[in-house]
Amino acid sequence: MKEKEYLARIDKIIDLSWQIFKEQFINGRITITKEAPFQHHFANIIKTVGDLFCIKRNELFFTDLETKCPNIKNKNKYFDITCGFIINQKEIKASLELKFKTKLQGAQDFGRIDSYVDIEALEQSLERGYITGRFFMITDSTAYINKSKKGVGTIFAMHKEHMSKPGIFQSKVCKGRENVMIELKDTYKFDWEYLRNFYFLELKINK
Repeated sequence: MKEKEYLARIDKIIDLSWQIFKEQFINGRITITKEAPFQHHFANIIKTVGDLFCIKRNELFFTDLETKCPNIKNKNKYFDITCGFIINQKEIKASLELKFKTKLQGAQDFGRIDSYVDIEALEQSLERGYITGRFFMITDSTAYINKSKKGVGTIFAMHKEHMSKPGIFQSKVCKGRENVMIELKDTYKFDWEYLRNFYFLELKINK
């Protein structure tokens, strides 16, 4: 089977896992109050679904947490989840980054900048052996959803229906995130989905 066919299968696994996760979350099957449970529950669903998509004897589906990827902007990056197939000792894998932000946490400017940092890292992972990437975010804070009139939110915009463009994004005055510079290669639409008091975002990163 060709690599692009495994990519199509990985896309289906992640899409179905995300749908299952959202349904379990909004219906109270699982409780998420911070990022770590989000990571563990979602990874568990991905592994369960991925195993069902193994159809040949030589296929193995894996899911790992906090996988190190070296040399992302000259540093080690630890992706929240990596998953994919191992066929004849070859890995065909995806990188995933997650964000869970509540209005009680505040620091939405940090959340916006850190999200762009993650998206940039996912783009760069495609040059380091990963076949695709996904960014997922859950929030109940409308500060992310509503369009900002000034400040960091106008630079690292994430509001509903926002379409980011390729280019450089830089934070010069955000205390604690000074002079963070991000360069994105692709365009992303922030198409938030509202379900029972929470907003859900998924961005797909392709080669």
